[in-house]
Amino acid sequence: MTDQTDLVELPAIPSDAPEWVRALPSNGRFVDRTKLYDITGHLLFDSLLNSNGIQHFFYFMGTEKQAERVQKAFNGLSTSPPTHDDPMREEKSEVQVAFLLGQGICGHKGIVHGGLTATMIDEVSGAAAFSCVGPCFTANLNIDYVKPLLTPTWVLVRAHVERQEGRKVYVHAVVENGEGQIYAKAVALFIKPKISVQEIIQQQQ
Repeated sequence: MTDQTDLVELPAIPSDAPEWVRALPSNGRFVDRTKLYDITGHLLFDSLLNSNGIQHFFYFMGTEKQAERVQKAFNGLSTSPPTHDDPMREEKSEVQVAFLLGQGICGHKGIVHGGLTATMIDEVSGAAAFSCVGPCFTANLNIDYVKPLLTPTWVLVRAHVERQEGRKVYVHAVVENGEGQIYAKAVALFIKPKISVQEIIQQQQ
């Protein structure tokens, strides 16, 4: 962890955001990821979070228990998966993230790049998998692009754990406008490594 003063802080949800964005906190617990761990070098924070790219993004966990588990994991207090008697094993642990997209992340002019859509899906799906088993990696990501996503716009990415099989976590995700219009759907597989992320990095050095 770095000193909290070194971390970028996300602003409050803009007052001119659509109603569905401002209503999201009532659906779960708001989580400011910058307050949870060192995000230095993170793709979204260091490269894409700017006035012409991803202008804002806000995390909401599906349940209080899920939010508490993620916060403990981010702070290194717990990395073990839920136990057999943990209610989280029975619920679909959902993460919702509202993104405000600028005009600098297009493929075709005025249309969000498909790779950026994939990045958002991977980020949110990974957070859902993380809430289930702790630190893990993307093993497979299959995306169906349903409708072009125009920019600038607010978009909602939702992901939930469909099932867990040992170290494998299967996640379903959807990109929508918060009012039911779907732009993309995805199925992902995440795998919890046998050793810690820190050990993996050390082995490669």
